[in-house]
Amino acid sequence: MFKKASLGAAAIAVAASTVVLAVPATSAPRVSPAPYAATANAMVGVAQPLNVFVPKAGSTSVTFTVSSGPAAIVLSISLNSAGFGATSWTPTTSGIWTITGTGAAASVSTQVPVLAAATSISVNTPNQLQFNVESNLTTAYVRALAGSVRPQGSVTLRKYLVGTTGPVLGTGWLQPTSDPLVSVANIPWTPDAYGAYPVFGTYNQQTPAFAPSVSSVQQPEIVGYAPMVSYRFAPALRVGQTSTINAVLGAGIVEGSVGFLFDGVGIRGSVPTVNGVASMTWTPPTEGLHFLRAEFTGNNPGYSNVSTQQIKVLPALVTDQITTTVGATTLSPSSPFAMARTTSQVVSGVATSGSPVLFSVDGPCVIAGSRLNAIGKGSCTLTATSFGSTTSIGTTVRYPITVGDVAAN
Repeated sequence: MFKKASLGAAAIAVAASTVVLAVPATSAPRVSPAPYAATANAMVGVAQPLNVFVPKAGSTSVTFTVSSGPAAIVLSISLNSAGFGATSWTPTTSGIWTITGTGAAASVSTQVPVLAAATSISVNTPNQLQFNVESNLTTAYVRALAGSVRPQGSVTLRKYLVGTTGPVLGTGWLQPTSDPLVSVANIPWTPDAYGAYPVFGTYNQQTPAFAPSVSSVQQPEIVGYAPMVSYRFAPALRVGQTSTINAVLGAGIVEGSVGFLFDGVGIRGSVPTVNGVASMTWTPPTEGLHFLRAEFTGNNPGYSNVSTQQIKVLPALVTDQITTTVGATTLSPSSPFAMARTTSQVVSGVATSGSPVLFSVDGPCVIAGSRLNAIGKGSCTLTATSFGSTTSIGTTVRYPITVGDVAAN
């Protein structure tokens, strides 16, 4: 909780907590030294601070309800002797949430917009599939780029056609994985043409808690025979990023073991197949064009085969960049931004990756909706966070804020 500050004529733009998103500014009127609830524009699954001021209830606890449609969260907040208190809540769906106090805080009410959690999707197909034979070896992984909840819904696999929406090949429902932010769908489909066959996936969210996403294109080779062993991995392999590499056996092939090689050098010892799949995790060491080789040895004599795939390893992920403005001023992490006590300004942020930007603040400041409010003299730290994308790593930037007297420039 921020340092105790005398409100005097404090101007708290009523809207709500200490985490704000780079969304259009919400209307947030400046208020007199009255009770308030302050929480920032938010995102599903991300813990959201809530600061309150109820002076007549100092040294007690007050109750607030945070709700959107049928979703409701009841919060009990302990106040200090001056009536300040803080807690957190986690939005579970997108839309407008209403924050309402009860009892001594019954006069306090505000609203805050919540964005759907951003997602990314990766479709993994074997490098070879048999023509006109149904395959259940295509998987799609959907990741929530922020928050604490894995995506729900389904994935639709389509043939990629330039300039038009391709036909639907199959659909699979997402299931949980061991990663709390990732779900996986298995998508059966039947290749209907020989040669390179470009496919991609779209994530269909089950609830408004998540934003939809579209995968990059995978291009398996469709052949006229049943491949004994094929590769399956993510379409984008990057230096320094660990990926799962699978060798998958064709229908009816007896179990065995697989040795994995990178440019002719063994990556690790032989991996036994389980239900027709040998899996390993691997971190590409260098970018550029390379060859992966899977050498399968069956448990039955005479069952052996090799699958070789040329791959392009992409450069390492770059760190996202954030530009933050307060009012008309672009902030710098190395140069304090001065505000006058009791003033309020719009805060916004843009990430190079396109990720939403979340804000939080500590010290004698609060964020209400999309407004930064200086409520007492001292130093505040404004923190901006992006969650990155499939090509960049999320980042956090901190900006110093100094708050002076009302008469300060």
